[in-house]
Amino acid sequence: MPLKPFKSASAKSLQLSDLDLTLLTAVLVLLLFSICFIYTASSARAERLYDDSAFFLKRQLQRVAIALVIMFFIIRVDYHRVLRYSPPAYWLGLALLVFLLFAPESWMIRGSRRWLLLGPVQFQPSELAKFALIFYLAGNLTKPEADPENFADGVLPQLILIGAVVLTVAMEPDLGTALAIAAIALIMLFTAGARLGHLFFVILAGALSAASLLWRVAYQRGRVESFLETVLSNSEPAWQVRQSLISLGNGGLFGVGLGQSKQKLLFLPDPFTDFIMAIVGEELGLIGTLAIILLFFIVIWRGFHIAHRAPDRAGKLTAIGVTSAIGLYALVNAGVVVHILPTTGIPLPFISYGGSALIMNLTGIGVLLNISQFAHGKASARSRMKIVPVARVRWFNDRKR
Repeated sequence: MPLKPFKSASAKSLQLSDLDLTLLTAVLVLLLFSICFIYTASSARAERLYDDSAFFLKRQLQRVAIALVIMFFIIRVDYHRVLRYSPPAYWLGLALLVFLLFAPESWMIRGSRRWLLLGPVQFQPSELAKFALIFYLAGNLTKPEADPENFADGVLPQLILIGAVVLTVAMEPDLGTALAIAAIALIMLFTAGARLGHLFFVILAGALSAASLLWRVAYQRGRVESFLETVLSNSEPAWQVRQSLISLGNGGLFGVGLGQSKQKLLFLPDPFTDFIMAIVGEELGLIGTLAIILLFFIVIWRGFHIAHRAPDRAGKLTAIGVTSAIGLYALVNAGVVVHILPTTGIPLPFISYGGSALIMNLTGIGVLLNISQFAHGKASARSRMKIVPVARVRWFNDRKR
């Protein structure tokens, strides 16, 4: 049964003044940090490779412009329409992931096939598949016939959709992203009311499968083994992690000054991608790092606030899925940079260099901001959410039989 938009108001009748401006401001400030630190972190490598210190900055500015246009367009689209068109987006993302498994070896970068290489354009299908899955699950779990407490009718169909994406991403191989997508989906299932016993066995089966895949891929196994060795025997961490820790140590409390990082001078590999937070810590110190963390806390806080005030169950699940995706990626990236997690290749949302993740993250923010407009009372849901006691381990009680 397809989801329908609200009858009382349409997205077109809503005003931009109804947006969650706190969320929008936090995201725009993060983008400013991104522009600044992609330039300072990439300038040495860009000068060496392309004789243009702003080469990577120029490319990222183009991506930021495209992503912002998409975000502001999505803000004006009723999120129910996004959910309605999520099934074809999901199948497109899954088809691209399968296609990558048979892509030529020339597309392989650092031992895995994660990007579609179409001339100068690179696109990461896992980012599309991740958000399409979030929207697809939000739509499915709000159908009248869906009962998350019932494993066969409610949970199993969703697990098939989740497993298809997670398995293809893990086979690229990209186990870190696969586990992150699985965690986001499980958060959505838990929020929808799935039984903890069912989720426990799903997590157990997933952990055993991840261990099996990890054992088969040498470079992924090496990362975990290296991490465990440094934790358990105090041995030296891998080169990239070591340089990241040196960078953070150099920064101290107030940093060495904007543009004055030493580790970006070809010591820290690709400092403008997954380890860009290390350059922030070196140049702005602990104060700058905490500022970035605070901005992410604001994004997460406003995301869950929008979920709490969402006018219907579809909006609540969508907001929780999008917020969990951004928050989990930020948490994992920070954990890798400070060496409390093994290296995963997961970028820092909004800040790391790259186009696929930026475009999809800002698409998710656009959906969140659209939900926030309805939450301000300009539109009413067909059925309001009823809050139940926390002891029942269920957030929602609006199932229609």
